[in-house]
Amino acid sequence: LALNGRLPAQSACITVLMTDLEGFTRSSERMSPGALMAWLNDYMDVMVPIVERHDGLVDGYWGDAIKADFGAPEPRDQEAEIEADAVNAVRCALAMGEAMKALIQEWSAAGKPTVRMRIGINTGNVVMGSQGSRERLKYTSMGDTVNVAARLEAVDKESFEAEADPLACRILVSDATRRHLGGRFELQDIGDHPLKGKGDSVRIYRV
Repeated sequence: LALNGRLPAQSACITVLMTDLEGFTRSSERMSPGALMAWLNDYMDVMVPIVERHDGLVDGYWGDAIKADFGAPEPRDQEAEIEADAVNAVRCALAMGEAMKALIQEWSAAGKPTVRMRIGINTGNVVMGSQGSRERLKYTSMGDTVNVAARLEAVDKESFEAEADPLACRILVSDATRRHLGGRFELQDIGDHPLKGKGDSVRIYRV
């Protein structure tokens, strides 16, 4: 697979899933380093296997955030494959939401901080390949599709913070992803929203 020690760059249509934890920064400031890492790793130990069970590839971590690619590392050339990746990403997000409910209840019972999860999902073309130096390489996807997934996760955070359900998990998908779901999921159209770095508004749906 490698060329001169790197995976060759290639273009592909994939579905990108981005997660973030609401209130993580506030909670982390009140914890010792050891308690913080144990708490965060408890979360990762639950979430990463869910991604893998849904044929996703964990691309990276940024503090409490997880990035997962559905459709990597082998590019898809069939519409049915691209559709399956989008469906897997949403099913993964729903499973992560259910697992998060159990974690919140477990943390609460143990007197640990509790946080809720936001997820953004987008489908489109990316560039995939090895990034970094020869000493430390990382396989990753990049491009506007990835940026939109990250913006979706964070869009209108204030309204989610105002929701009273302590177990809520917000899953937002772009219209680009919706078109590949084939009506398999119940979606709430929440309209067009401007996203940072995008000239045009993006149609967004809540799963």
